Amino acid sequence: MHNYLMICNAYPTMGNLYANSFLHRRVKAYQQKGLFVDVVVITTKVKKDEFYDGVHIKYMDEYQIASYLQEHSFKTVLFHFINPKMFYGIDQLPSHKKPNIVVWLHGFEAEAWHRRYYNFLSDVGQLDAQLQRKEIVFEPQREFLRDIMTREELNIKFVYVSKRFKELYVDPFVGVVPERNYVIHNIIDDALFTYKKKTKDDRLNICSIRPYTAKNYANDITVDVIKKLSTKRYFNKLEFNLYGDGKLFNVITNPLKKFDNVHLHKGFVKQDDIPEIHQAHGIFLGPSRHDSQGVSLGEAMSSGLVPVTNAIGGIPEFIEHKKTGMLAERDNLDDMVDAIDYLYKHTKEFKKISQQAAASIRKQAGVETVINQEIEVITDGWS
Repeated sequence: MHNYLMICNAYPTMGNLYANSFLHRRVKAYQQKGLFVDVVVITTKVKKDEFYDGVHIKYMDEYQIASYLQEHSFKTVLFHFINPKMFYGIDQLPSHKKPNIVVWLHGFEAEAWHRRYYNFLSDVGQLDAQLQRKEIVFEPQREFLRDIMTREELNIKFVYVSKRFKELYVDPFVGVVPERNYVIHNIIDDALFTYKKKTKDDRLNICSIRPYTAKNYANDITVDVIKKLSTKRYFNKLEFNLYGDGKLFNVITNPLKKFDNVHLHKGFVKQDDIPEIHQAHGIFLGPSRHDSQGVSLGEAMSSGLVPVTNAIGGIPEFIEHKKTGMLAERDNLDDMVDAIDYLYKHTKEFKKISQQAAASIRKQAGVETVINQEIEVITDGWS
């Protein structure tokens, strides 16, 4: 039995390697630092315990978690993607037995429903369903967060993945700022995404690795950028590789099938395969309509790619225009085309930005940086 417990909504297993894989990277990094964490996944399904890469994973509903917390004493409980059911067990403990608590706020669990409104505009049924969720899910979640952020008997800390995510999304949604709050970025695994110095020819190779499940991933902009670049005299010198999967893949990418230099790779890319894709390209085309951090952009930067994306959400906290990447205004097609045009015409700047991007993101969100900050929050400063 360890002193620390993580409660989350999903965790990787051999049957599902990609379920919150970033949590597993944290747990393994904690282990290497001598901090061992038990893991509980909240679920309504009856599931046996599993072991994955040296981590014991238990599956429980809120009542089982409550019993587990009463039977076992933990110094600190860590929450990812928190909701009232996850927290039920804490509320059942008497005040003098409540553990220290650290809550990570990543995205959807701490935002207003309308932040992703564009995902529902094409389907009235989806919009209606989302409006119902506003009352059934979003309002109770907001009240819950406000409650735990202001309850004096809780020894609780909150971690936000970016300052802009906190100030633009979470603070306006919840309406209060907790006393103990920290900004610690999601890990960019610089050991996996190793830097490789780019040549001037690498700027001709442009890749995109994105889900095609919702409009916030802005893959339609990627398609429009390529179509607009096709009018440039140098277009045939460029090579595009688009990777991803989801219900929108075929319909979004269909207009690109006429271009011989655009290659469509439909399918989910394993994380261990991404570095190889990065090594073969120089520009990462990753437009976005909504991001609390932009982890895929950071991973590309760590590998030495120059990201071309939008100045929205948390992204400008990690990318400085023409210094560590290229930023376009929201939904601005011309800005993105101009960014690639600039990188094509300025080879020295391309190589310089590539180098600076890798150095910057490693310093800001590399494994060692993030894990040291998180362990300090988890272990220190409790009264």
